[in-house]
Amino acid sequence: MNFLKRAFLAVTRKKGKSLIMFVIFVAIANMVLAGLAIQHATQSAGDLARQKLGGQLTLMFDRQSAMQKARASGEQRPRIQSEPITEDMAKMVANNKNILGYNYVVNANGIADGFTSVASTEDNQQQSNSANNQEQRRANGQGSDFVMPDVSVTGVSSSDMADSFKNGDAKIISGRGITIDDADKKVVLIEKNLADQNSLKIGSKIKVKAPRSDNEVEYTVVGIYQASASTSSNTQGMGGFSFIEPYNRIYADYKSAITLKEAKTDTGITQGGIDQAVFFVDDPSNIEKVKADSKALNIDWTKYTLDANDTAYKQMMGPIDNVASFSMIVVYIVAIAGALILGLILILSIKERMYETGVLLSMGEGKLKIIGQYVTEALLVAVLAFGISTISGKFIAQGVGNLLLDREIKVEQQQAADGFNNGRGFMGGRMNTQNYQPINSLNIDISSSEIGKMSAAGILILLAGTVLPATTVMRFKPKTILTKA
Repeated sequence: MNFLKRAFLAVTRKKGKSLIMFVIFVAIANMVLAGLAIQHATQSAGDLARQKLGGQLTLMFDRQSAMQKARASGEQRPRIQSEPITEDMAKMVANNKNILGYNYVVNANGIADGFTSVASTEDNQQQSNSANNQEQRRANGQGSDFVMPDVSVTGVSSSDMADSFKNGDAKIISGRGITIDDADKKVVLIEKNLADQNSLKIGSKIKVKAPRSDNEVEYTVVGIYQASASTSSNTQGMGGFSFIEPYNRIYADYKSAITLKEAKTDTGITQGGIDQAVFFVDDPSNIEKVKADSKALNIDWTKYTLDANDTAYKQMMGPIDNVASFSMIVVYIVAIAGALILGLILILSIKERMYETGVLLSMGEGKLKIIGQYVTEALLVAVLAFGISTISGKFIAQGVGNLLLDREIKVEQQQAADGFNNGRGFMGGRMNTQNYQPINSLNIDISSSEIGKMSAAGILILLAGTVLPATTVMRFKPKTILTKA
């Protein structure tokens, strides 16, 4: 009788044994497929998040390092003077092939001259912040030349690349944004409330004085933006200073904003400069590569630092990464445990069939054909089990993935709430959580790649569980096998 026919008859006659093997094959295949499918889905979600967010690196003066050096030198109350970023330094980093673009950022404050700032929501006295009452806003103990600013000026080379406009906290509703071509053209974007209060429109002129020097810049309004309500609420409880109020934030071209940073000191005029150069990496996965490449540039890295700003990506991918790690652990455990159980069953099955093996050998049946029969029996069950698993595996993977992801999101939210309630600050907690919600769903599908990996693993287990014990038995002569049976 043909060994293939014998294999088919053996499977159909020994229904109990075949059913047990079928159930084990289905369980192993489903769990392995689920783990692999969840892994693939998390990788796809990560790719989408990276494409959506990109990655950021910020070149800036390393204040922490400067503070440590000052303390090491014996200074009890060190005063750190930041050294600005130069355009040459920024362009060296920007030449990296993984950098898509960059933005200069200059953080300055100013005094409204000829227009009034929007009163802070916590300013109980509702002070007028015009140039006519500057003397009333001099800061006690900060020097006779210092006047409390009432507007903040953020100098940028591109307003589209500024964080507030990228994450939706600000939106241009009239006019245009600031571009690199506007450098030193003295143009500004102002908030709608500030514009309405002062009857300003596109083309209007405003003057802003430097709080620590005699410098004054006359700007032309080229755009009006609107700050989100959540942005304004996030500044409550910060002292009621008008320049902190988001409605008083003015976006200017970076070169003119530098002028407002100049300050009079005992030794002369302190020049301003670029505070940060923000680089946009094509993929967050390339951040470390860009940092490593930049270390070879002619930049004094004892004074400056190039740090990653991948908080948004980590917030979005935190629960996903945890699910991916757990799913891989499940795959390994199930694969190993399933292989041991299935292998043990196959080995015991071969041992129980020693008499049948001895009879077939004594009748002149070849050893390879006998081994082929046993392998075929297992394959018949496995093929059926794998076929069903490709259908059921998707639903199992989706259910398990959603369950794990929901659990991880709840854990992340609880940790974020605990951190905020414990006073770790709204800037690192509530604001970022609002802007960048974690990915809360997985689109799980069974691809040919997962089916191939699962089938390959199953066949390896099957071959090891049949060929090895069968070979061990058939090394004896038929008479010996029949005697031991």
